[in-house]
Amino acid sequence: MISFLQLREKIKLDAGEKEVSTVMGGKGKRAEISISKKGNRYSVYINSEKLDDNFTSEKEAKTAADDFLKLMGEELQ
Repeated sequence: MISFLQLREKIKLDAGEKEVSTVMGGKGKRAEISISKKGNRYSVYINSEKLDDNFTSEKEAKTAADDFLKLMGEELQ
């Protein structure tokens, strides 16, 4: 039987979204950053939580995720 924690760890992408990349980031590399694409828009997920979905390039999405992790610091862990 799957526990709630295991179920929450899996990212549920919206219909039509494709996962582009997944990297570990933040202090100590403890935050999972996932970038997905739907049409010509990119979305950023940090630890399975959607940060934003209004980016025009993968590079812009990665930069926004890094900035968010710097801003949140240890509070995100």
